[in-house]
Amino acid sequence: MNQQWIIVYLLLVACTHLSHQKSTPDSSTYIAAVVEYPPIYSTNSSETLRINSDAYVELIKNASLHNTDIIVFPEDGLTTIQLPEREKMGEWTTIIPSASANYIPCSQNTIEVSKTLKKISCAARDNNIYVVINIAEKAPCYDVPCPRDKVFYYNSNVVFDRTGKIIARYRKTNLFKEYQFNVTTIPEVVSFDTDFGVKFGTFICFDILFHEPAIELTRNHQVTDFVYSTAWFSEVPFLTAVQTQMGWSFAENVNLLASGYNKPSFGNAGSGIYLGRRGIGKAIMPTATHKELLIFEVSKIKKETKYNNNNYHSMDSSTNQTKVIPFHHGTNQHILLKHDSFEAYQTFSLKGNAIETVCQNGFCCDFKVEIAKVDPNTKYRLVVFNGDRFYGDVKAGIRTCSIIQCLNDSVSSCGSVQESETIFSNIEITATFHNYKNNLIMPSTLNPDLLPLKNWTFLDHTHNDHIHVNMFSNMHTNNLVTFGIYSRNFNKNNANRISFCIVNYFIILLLTLLLSKL
Repeated sequence: MNQQWIIVYLLLVACTHLSHQKSTPDSSTYIAAVVEYPPIYSTNSSETLRINSDAYVELIKNASLHNTDIIVFPEDGLTTIQLPEREKMGEWTTIIPSASANYIPCSQNTIEVSKTLKKISCAARDNNIYVVINIAEKAPCYDVPCPRDKVFYYNSNVVFDRTGKIIARYRKTNLFKEYQFNVTTIPEVVSFDTDFGVKFGTFICFDILFHEPAIELTRNHQVTDFVYSTAWFSEVPFLTAVQTQMGWSFAENVNLLASGYNKPSFGNAGSGIYLGRRGIGKAIMPTATHKELLIFEVSKIKKETKYNNNNYHSMDSSTNQTKVIPFHHGTNQHILLKHDSFEAYQTFSLKGNAIETVCQNGFCCDFKVEIAKVDPNTKYRLVVFNGDRFYGDVKAGIRTCSIIQCLNDSVSSCGSVQESETIFSNIEITATFHNYKNNLIMPSTLNPDLLPLKNWTFLDHTHNDHIHVNMFSNMHTNNLVTFGIYSRNFNKNNANRISFCIVNYFIILLLTLLLSKL
């Protein structure tokens, strides 16, 4: 009898093991993990990198216990965002071999990479898992033009396969006030294949709002899954972290694995696993220091489904697996939020039910709003914008139409994030976008927890040179902060990709040529 029980036990163990194998090309899903991570900073670079890479190894081990296939870490999670001036960058950086080198830092010593790169390579190998990290890279410059110090510094993603081999390296294209770093002359468009049959694209933080490389990957290379490292600075009412991540994944109908840097007092928070037009797998938007490993079984996207011309989607509460982490009271416990300015917007004060067309610079949005209950403590406006704005130092084209929350009747008070008992019984927004193939058109919704709203529908129809978008909700909705459509117009994209060192080089070169003629 004891022998029989032993046999049964062994069979059960075997079956359990088989049911938790890593994903394969034939499986319809894969297991993904993203990390919301608050890095530890020390003025000593080696100590900072050691502490954070040790934490990464533990998170990789934990993810592996759940048979995770791929894990993604945030931008600047190893170094922190507190990088020094360019002159002191050397000790914070590492050489990163290209994917073509087939290099395994864990077991090879022919290229002088950092201890951090070796450690993560070994963790990927020891835990049989794909690992995506972001790290500061250094690359010697031998060609003209070179920076004055003859070194290129890049904000780079590195991807390790299950053997610890580097299979992808991507250098950030669109920098956000990162004056230590260079950019490549030609934007890199990087993807990599996995043994479970999914091709991933990768890009970093601010890249999400630009055509290259993000849209290049989705539309020209037809990549359906993405690993995304970010240290996002949230801006209300349209560009908070989870709101933007969900909106981009939805707009391009792709799976997005987004790992966020966590330091709410600086404005950094927000991670998630997003399923294109199927909604949110898991997402968090912490407002206090918080570390969390998010794991989710992701369904693979069939390309024939992704690239339908006309798309209809209804976002309901069953697809929204978001986690509310309450505001903490105390010093530096609230998230720091940037605010858009509405002085340049065309706006209409919403006093009650309304059927309005609001236009700016030839771009019009039709609004239909029905309100079941009014909360006198919060106000709302219909807003429309068609023009250029600055993201930090970068000028970019925007088209948007939305309902947004305001503290009072003044336009300057708009962009507030408050609980509201105003109940919208019906909202409908329609707009037509011309030259739509060169636009990113995202749903943009937000509640006071800085998470997307539930229960809305998005319908778009493409015609020759334009796309007609209809977004509506006929469910009772309160606590509305934002409800609308946010579009990046790449026809007006003026992103400055040239780092200050290369600019300085050309200035010096020009002066030299002028002086030589005197």
